[in-house]
Amino acid sequence: MHRRRQLAERLGFDLERALMTVQEHGANVVTFHRRRPEGGQCVFSTDALATDVPGQAIVTYHADCLPLLFTDTTRGVVAGAHAGWRGALAGVATQTVQAMHLAYGTSPDQLAVLIGPGICRRCYPVGRDIADQFVSRYGREGRYLEVAGGEVRLDLPGVVRLQLEDEGVEPDRIRATDWCTREEDRWFSHRGGRAGRFLSVVIAP
Repeated sequence: MHRRRQLAERLGFDLERALMTVQEHGANVVTFHRRRPEGGQCVFSTDALATDVPGQAIVTYHADCLPLLFTDTTRGVVAGAHAGWRGALAGVATQTVQAMHLAYGTSPDQLAVLIGPGICRRCYPVGRDIADQFVSRYGREGRYLEVAGGEVRLDLPGVVRLQLEDEGVEPDRIRATDWCTREEDRWFSHRGGRAGRFLSVVIAP
């Protein structure tokens, strides 16, 4: 809690009003609205949250899984999501875009999306059974799968980018940090053996 308070002070948001995910590696999205604003809380069984309540922050937790930050500046809407392979397979990026459209009228082509630090393709071998599930659901495996040294490697940012583009988000409005949590010691990493979680925050204007 001390570190969370330090982070809130540095970024300029009220921790008591923040929304925090209690993640389950899925694609459930919960939305919050200025017409009936709610205070800070942990939202169970969800990997994505969205709000248009001015000044409210969304906080997600990561240690190889990707943070996804969504902004619609025309409507003052933001969303934050957590995407590991299970969430990516379930379409958490797709579900977040759709939820923002239904809840706030956000048009996908008005969205800007940041794909934050996560495990890179070089560091993410997966089983053939997992790879086959992605191919069955999304096709176009050249966008997110690579076979090297007898391993199948998954490009999580590539999957997310594909989902966002399929929903109508403009390619030039999708940015990725290209920081690998496994390779860079400054990040917590499950596969890198660095226990802990780093926080991702997006704040409604």
